[in-house]
Amino acid sequence: MTTVEALVQGYYGRSDLLQRIEAALRKVGVDPQKPGFRDLHPFDQLHGLGILATEEHAARAGVRAGMQVLDLGSGLGGSSRYLAAVCGCRVSAIDLTPEFVEIARILTARCGLADSIDYRQASALALPFGDASFDHVWCHNVTMNIADRVTLAREVARVLRRPGRFSCVETAQGPGGPPIFPLPWASDPSASSLATPEVMRAAVEQAGLRIVEQINFAAEVAKRGEPPHQANDVVMGDDFEQRRANVTTGLRELRLVDQLIAAEKP
Repeated sequence: MTTVEALVQGYYGRSDLLQRIEAALRKVGVDPQKPGFRDLHPFDQLHGLGILATEEHAARAGVRAGMQVLDLGSGLGGSSRYLAAVCGCRVSAIDLTPEFVEIARILTARCGLADSIDYRQASALALPFGDASFDHVWCHNVTMNIADRVTLAREVARVLRRPGRFSCVETAQGPGGPPIFPLPWASDPSASSLATPEVMRAAVEQAGLRIVEQINFAAEVAKRGEPPHQANDVVMGDDFEQRRANVTTGLRELRLVDQLIAAEKP
């Protein structure tokens, strides 16, 4: 395991995560043993703009019922549960952090979706799947912790079927200078691996994928209106509001750019 991978696991892994989520669910009147998958949205959409961003990503990705989808960097399973329950997909999901994988399994079973999703701990740079295994590879706010975009894109292309697609939402490096830390994905630059939109595009194309869309994702999601309340501090810690504020400042000052990039395996 690389030093960066160890930093990422240490940053996201917490021994009390499940207890914190259960307490937050009880506080809003939800039985933590029998939540609906939508009850988890305030806690499991670990990205800016919450469930609105997941919905917009899914619409632009073109995922359809019956597809075999890989959720790359699945966190607590928020995207994978949405893809299974709403889009009708069969989902395989990986994450680097063992605590996230275990809690994703537990929450998914409690929601009654265990038959549609399988989770495993793995690196996005060495996917534990055979060639041409998936119709779609989905990645949402994960690459900020992955420096090697070339290997990432190569692995994505390898596991995609033709004419499968890769859709990735990420926070990228903008032209306005270095970001202000701490950020939601890293407390300092040692675990942050931002790249410019041009670098990501080049890596995807080098892997043999054809770009079909590359947009300012935050601007598109903003058109949907105000997102519902998120309680990401439950999972990410009590200083999350400061981290979120630094993202807002970064986007305003063009230190950061939220992009969606979608590509097809011809």
